[in-house]
Amino acid sequence: MTAAATGLITDRLAGIAARDPRRELVVDAHYGRLTYAQVAEQVERLAAALLAHDLGRGDVVILQLPNWAPFIVLHLALTRIGAVTATIPLVYRERELRALLAQTRAKALVVPARFRDFDYGAMAEWLRAEAPGLAHVILVGGGEAVARAGCLSYEDLLARSWPAGDDPGALAKLAPGSDDLTALGFTSGTTGDLKGAMWSSRILAATNAGFIARYGLNEGDRIFGCSPLGHSVGFTHAVRMTLTIGGSIVLLERWEPAAALAMIERERPTFMAAATPFLLDLVYHPDLARRGALQSVRLFLCGGASIPEKLVRDARAAMPATFTSPLWGMTECGGVTTCPFDCPEEKLYTTDGLPCGGMELKVVDAGGDTVAPGADGELMAKGPMVTMGYYRQPELTAKSYQADGWFRTGDQARMDGDGYVKITGRIKDLIIRGGVNISPVEVEDVLFAHPAVANVAVVGMPDPRLGERVCAYVITKPGAALGLAEVQRWMHDAGVAKQKWPERVEVVQALPMTPSGKIQKFRLRAMVAETLQQGRRA
Repeated sequence: MTAAATGLITDRLAGIAARDPRRELVVDAHYGRLTYAQVAEQVERLAAALLAHDLGRGDVVILQLPNWAPFIVLHLALTRIGAVTATIPLVYRERELRALLAQTRAKALVVPARFRDFDYGAMAEWLRAEAPGLAHVILVGGGEAVARAGCLSYEDLLARSWPAGDDPGALAKLAPGSDDLTALGFTSGTTGDLKGAMWSSRILAATNAGFIARYGLNEGDRIFGCSPLGHSVGFTHAVRMTLTIGGSIVLLERWEPAAALAMIERERPTFMAAATPFLLDLVYHPDLARRGALQSVRLFLCGGASIPEKLVRDARAAMPATFTSPLWGMTECGGVTTCPFDCPEEKLYTTDGLPCGGMELKVVDAGGDTVAPGADGELMAKGPMVTMGYYRQPELTAKSYQADGWFRTGDQARMDGDGYVKITGRIKDLIIRGGVNISPVEVEDVLFAHPAVANVAVVGMPDPRLGERVCAYVITKPGAALGLAEVQRWMHDAGVAKQKWPERVEVVQALPMTPSGKIQKFRLRAMVAETLQQGRRA
């Protein structure tokens, strides 16, 4: 059975390694440059090591690693033996890990020995004492001292020979089918609840197929792996995309705009997918022009959070060689919408694009009926990218995944007569002021265009008479000041209905974010509610 038929990424790796062994696969500042043949050899060796430690088909292994080459090797080795890769962000700590271990019953946890002054090894050891089903902790970058501490060392596993490595048939028998569970993508979204979306190899292949067809991505493309690999964008549209097209991946250990610009200039990647804060950091970085304005990057897909119209227009001006398109998607249903190269210019600025990859979308009212073009409702998605539900969460799965194949996204959206979609917010984030529905995204777009605003998030705050009023959390540009009177003048001059004007402005240094770059509006709502409560107590 061919790689195309099975959708197994390990078959793709082996095929390219055999035909073109010197083709570069990974560029990593820590682990060097690795060819397809070198990675294939490491995958076989590590797969044998994992088998020797009683890890195999169906076992869940959690990967919590930086954007390092070992993430890719481990995922491929786990796939090789039919195990399940659970990807999680680096920012998770004991609280989140304890919940994930209980939910997944993971048999192994892989973490860096230490990263950015945090002792992941100590955390993992503490967790193992709390989770009896956790048989192994594998530390990356720990050296021989790790083994003496009772953990496995990634480097040691790769350095030794293992019995299963001498029997290729033993590994072949464990290969998963294309519809078997192969990976879990954990998301807390904007609600704080951890959910593990289930991917099969077929679903992961479909997740990238639409982009490949729409933009002509091929083996000559170099993908910039700047998004966290532990999040769905980095995992699907960087790691899996690279192997799907047979290209190469340039890994950035952690996001830092100046380092990203320097690496782009040096390694000349052609494609990147990242969240809105990444694009904002690049477009307004003082070194952008000096670094060549991302001349090599022909495509930047920007998603994860609403993209202000002004930012898309500024990106077009600042990076003329780069086609910057909004990307809407979710861990549960893939990257669904983008704008084609030939889309009308206004669609690029004012919508989130057209569905691709055989995906269907519809916008429905509270009763489930499709609304008229241009009307707001809940966005529903159906097609080959939709995941298999939430891992070990049947009740939550039943609420979101319908029997007829439609997935309830929870996003409020509108669709125009041409099929272009505009996300107008989360259903739960909708502000209802005196019976009037207010889209936070609409207000945010207007405020982001203010010359003093660097970033903004709009939420509803409780009000005893109207139910809710509009509150704007604002990050101002250096040296700028912004008050409620100026915000309301700006809204007036923009022709915005008065009911939508913010009635409170909170200037902050940062906004609470998920690891994928989404603003956690539930935390902002809690913050303003607490502030109001304290004011009443005073």
